[in-house]
Amino acid sequence: MKKVAFIIRTFQENSFHGGGEKLFYHLIKRFSQDGFAVDMYCSESDARQTQFINKIKILVEPYDHNVPETMEKFYKEAKNLVKNKDYDLIISENITPPIGITFLQGHSLANRLKKNKNPLESFLYTFRKVKKQRIKYQKKWMEQGYKRIFVVSEVLKQDIMENFRIPAEQISVVYPGVEHPAYSHPEPLCHPERSEGSFPLNAFQRGDSSAKPQNDTSITIFGLLAPGFNIKGGFIFLKALKILKEKGYEVKAKIIYPKYNKNIGVKTLVKLYNLTDTVEFLPYQKDINAFYDSINCLAVPSLEDTFNIAALEAMSRRKPCIISKNAGAREIIQHKVNGFTFKNTPELLAENMMFFIDNSSLHNSLSEAAFETAKNYSWDRTYKNFLEELERTKIL
Repeated sequence: MKKVAFIIRTFQENSFHGGGEKLFYHLIKRFSQDGFAVDMYCSESDARQTQFINKIKILVEPYDHNVPETMEKFYKEAKNLVKNKDYDLIISENITPPIGITFLQGHSLANRLKKNKNPLESFLYTFRKVKKQRIKYQKKWMEQGYKRIFVVSEVLKQDIMENFRIPAEQISVVYPGVEHPAYSHPEPLCHPERSEGSFPLNAFQRGDSSAKPQNDTSITIFGLLAPGFNIKGGFIFLKALKILKEKGYEVKAKIIYPKYNKNIGVKTLVKLYNLTDTVEFLPYQKDINAFYDSINCLAVPSLEDTFNIAALEAMSRRKPCIISKNAGAREIIQHKVNGFTFKNTPELLAENMMFFIDNSSLHNSLSEAAFETAKNYSWDRTYKNFLEELERTKIL
């Protein structure tokens, strides 16, 4: 029997804080189903043992991604624990001290300084001591080298190539998946509030929801998931809604943004743009599918997004998406066939929203094409592609 070790910060079985945890949950489960003995080394977990994990070891060393020194101590302890175990494969997460291979779900901090961000914000970013320290350590760990790097999109691959000069042949792209209603079972709840800035978040399932299926089809309802309002394109979305309203379009929007009541700036902008009666802000959702079922189209105007699993989730509910070219999910979209892609400006987002509204005759074909695309991106496919790359590169 082949043995695999996973070294990650958090293993969740009953709830997910973000898309990265969901990705690892499905990889771990499918390795076990494929006959591998799977051992888990982590800082915290909501499960001390599962039916499909051989062993879960909670490490003594703390893990704080804002303090790289704690990460180095954590991975040193992990390295000591696995060194004599004869594992066929050791898998870690994100840009961390290297042990074996790594699977990245989040952009590098260096990418945050790129031109798609506000120039003043990027300038100030370089003077934040914690950020500067983390950037230095990420560069150090990348230079130390991994056995192989896996990423969730070409967008993320480009980030790693440009910012760390890693050759393309050392990086493999394996897209994440989705539990499709055509063949899926219910998944654990997802609570992303603990990792708001991490790899694209996909489900907000805590709190009561006013997201009910929409019966009135005369008004188009656009949706947005924005745990981090700026980075997920919240301001671009509001400006696009303002443009639509000025052009005489009657639309509605539902935005999942739990911190809305504490954000005076966003509240002020909604009033300034005269969108009070247009936009409904929602808390974390117990049932994210109810949210998708209550909208006609999902907007993904992210400034930075390695993938965005919410796009796949919406497509699995037959909801087309309008996706920024900054988001990795746009790589699975054929423009005006199974969704829309756009260069990330409010004007171009508004243009695609207007096209969707004006061409209701295309809604059925767009919805079915989105649905069929989502069927092709199952978690079984993610695991299969991951395993094929491991075998192709002679790692396994």
